[in-house]
Amino acid sequence: MLLLALPALALEPGEATVIADALYFRAEPSMEGKALGLALQGTEVELLEDLGEWSRVRWKGQEGYMASRYLEQTVPAEPEAEAETAPAPVSTPVPAPGPAPSEEKNAEETAVQTEKLEPQVGILTGDAVRFRAAPSLTADVYDHFYTGSRVTVMGREGDWYLVEARGRVGYIYADYVAVPEEDAPTVSADGELTEAILQLARENLGAPYCYGGTSPDGFDCSGFVYYCYYLENGISLGGRTATDQYNGGLALASQDELLPGDLVFFASPGTNSIGHVGIYVGNREFIHASTGSWKIKTDSLDGSYWVRNYYGACRVLNEE
Repeated sequence: MLLLALPALALEPGEATVIADALYFRAEPSMEGKALGLALQGTEVELLEDLGEWSRVRWKGQEGYMASRYLEQTVPAEPEAEAETAPAPVSTPVPAPGPAPSEEKNAEETAVQTEKLEPQVGILTGDAVRFRAAPSLTADVYDHFYTGSRVTVMGREGDWYLVEARGRVGYIYADYVAVPEEDAPTVSADGELTEAILQLARENLGAPYCYGGTSPDGFDCSGFVYYCYYLENGISLGGRTATDQYNGGLALASQDELLPGDLVFFASPGTNSIGHVGIYVGNREFIHASTGSWKIKTDSLDGSYWVRNYYGACRVLNEE
């Protein structure tokens, strides 16, 4: 899986997790540096120094280098400003704080009643956005969320959404949560197009896994989806990465809504960020580029690993 497009965050010394399917551990901070090992998704390393494009890390007792964009801080540093964090400009390494509501506005919020909403998917649009115990900038912080993270929106109180995520109910500033419209863009398709995509996916069963690959010579997970939908059938997915592909379709509220041709997504182990994608083929099965088997294969959504890390699903094709 190729993970790009997230705004760069400065990494602090401490623990970090590999969020790519596989990431080289190199002797020098360069693509030409000698490969000392290959760390799989979910591997924890000790981050020693953020050098920008590369980070100096310690893994298995040895120091070396890994690409910074494929490392995620295990415990993100708390931003200094007491304001919800807005999406960072690409040129800025740390997300810039968003505008804090005025004290007068905060006082008004205390008298606002929570408006109950039909539960629906919300997608985070900022990085290091705080998930709070109450709709206030001074409330306790449960956790932090990053661009593309998925929550269930249950209500609204003033400028805050009441959401459920990671087993808790709390509040997130509404400016940083996108709630897709009912008519989110999908591609009108007949059954023949859906079947053509599914048949193409089946024809590539057994093709090798290749990090960054988008052809039958080798695929990674999002590259396989990109090949089946866009390269061979011209259907735009919103981007090349799994996160882009999730945000580019119509989010489904539950697995009960799944139809063949929908895309299913899984979180990187121990995180709430998208780390894997596959094509749903029916009967609770999906086809994907597996790093466990290093090939294109079929798996069941009921497998323990996939149940544990299931993130969500979206619809790209809308048969009318």
